[in-house]
Amino acid sequence: MRLDLPSEPASVAKARNAVAALADRFGVAVDDVKIAVSEAVGNAIVHAYRGRKPGVIRVFAREHRGRLLVTVTDDGTGMAPNPESQGLRLGIPLITRVCDDVRFTSTDDGTNVSMSFAALAPSAAAG
Repeated sequence: MRLDLPSEPASVAKARNAVAALADRFGVAVDDVKIAVSEAVGNAIVHAYRGRKPGVIRVFAREHRGRLLVTVTDDGTGMAPNPESQGLRLGIPLITRVCDDVRFTSTDDGTNVSMSFAALAPSAAAG
């Protein structure tokens, strides 16, 4: 699955719902996926395009060897502290808590958040 979304608040729900549907289909913890995707896309919207024209946020998701792999990428300014942000600074800690593996890559050309979620045990996914 690939989504190219505008950097606007409505994109959070679009990304969250699309990836959650895949998570459900693959037997992955849907709530964990919803939290992580919402935070990653929300962070891109709030932080990636400070002082410049909004860009595109790309969301990729696929199943690979019993895992759901999700990548959220922006073409913004990269990860940098924002002293003017009124946020709670909980986004990255939440993402790292609910993912089995997460990696952040940031340059002056944007940020890439790669997340991995293991499928639930077959008995848990069926119930």
